[in-house]
Amino acid sequence: MKKLLLILIPVLLLLGGGGAVVYFLYLKDELAANSEPEPPPPPPPPLLVPLESITIPVIRQGSIKKFVLLKITLQVKHQEGKELAIVAMPRIRDHSIRALHSFFASVPVDAPISIVSLKNRLRKVAAESIGTEPLVDVLIEGIYEKRGG
Repeated sequence: MKKLLLILIPVLLLLGGGGAVVYFLYLKDELAANSEPEPPPPPPPPLLVPLESITIPVIRQGSIKKFVLLKITLQVKHQEGKELAIVAMPRIRDHSIRALHSFFASVPVDAPISIVSLKNRLRKVAAESIGTEPLVDVLIEGIYEKRGG
């Protein structure tokens, strides 16, 4: 009986150790992968609504000192926001032109253009027209300056 126990105990220990190895090497990863919840799908990419290019004359002492051409695009969250922006486009364009005239009237002609200030003004104009919920950002794709006569 003692000989049987001496043979049986190491065999059982080997089988238990082998089972543990199989569990930790193979089954643990499969069980962990199956038990993790699937991550939620990523949100849809924002939609872009381009505005027509806007040209602003900078006037000082009755003459045009320079022209500033801006290429602006609105970034909205969803299709409803895009449709709302398209419907409100004339109002957005009009208010943007007014805000830009006001901005360029208040800065020196030779001063560098502050993109942060421009974006803040244009974001405020767009938010007033379509609301803050669908609006993600206002993108300034290009600013071009041309000296006037």
